[in-house]
Amino acid sequence: MHLCDLDKKEYLSCLKTSGHQSEKCRLFSKKYLECRMEKNLMAKQDMSELGFVKESNLEASGEKVTERIGN
Repeated sequence: MHLCDLDKKEYLSCLKTSGHQSEKCRLFSKKYLECRMEKNLMAKQDMSELGFVKESNLEASGEKVTERIGN
């Protein structure tokens, strides 16, 4: 079906260029997971359950977008 192939390829390319440092590719990871949920390829979950925070929460806490909850 290959519904989210472009998002997957962007994420994998980011991992390769970053030396497999996944924290540098979090935005690509988020985009890929969102695509999979939108296309019903995985169960829908709140992104905070997957380690992502909403931007409004980031602004209030002063965290960077690339930081994880609890890390």
